[in-house]
Amino acid sequence: MSATTPQSNSENKGLHAIANPTQKGRWQKLFRRQWPTLFPLLITMSGIVLATQINFRIGALVFSLGVGVAAVLRASLPRFTLGWLYVRTKWIDVLILVSFSLLLLTLSIVVPS
Repeated sequence: MSATTPQSNSENKGLHAIANPTQKGRWQKLFRRQWPTLFPLLITMSGIVLATQINFRIGALVFSLGVGVAAVLRASLPRFTLGWLYVRTKWIDVLILVSFSLLLLTLSIVVPS
């Protein structure tokens, strides 16, 4: 099809459905697929806000909790429900998340307030 050839009406409807982000049920499907990622992400974002606005120690603890929740979800959920948490093999992902969570926990305890 050349650039000057008009598209048929059915092709226009298909393109409109792809470009329309408010398509019915699309956000619900996205949330159902990505809740294991969004839940720890919300916790870690609140930890960042707490660390920058209120108290570094409390924020680092909440951030560490968010990473720990991600590790628990990665270890316990099956692969097809993980969404963006599924990156590498399970033991590598869990090892990295647990070690990062423990490092942040140690940092929040060691740094003076």
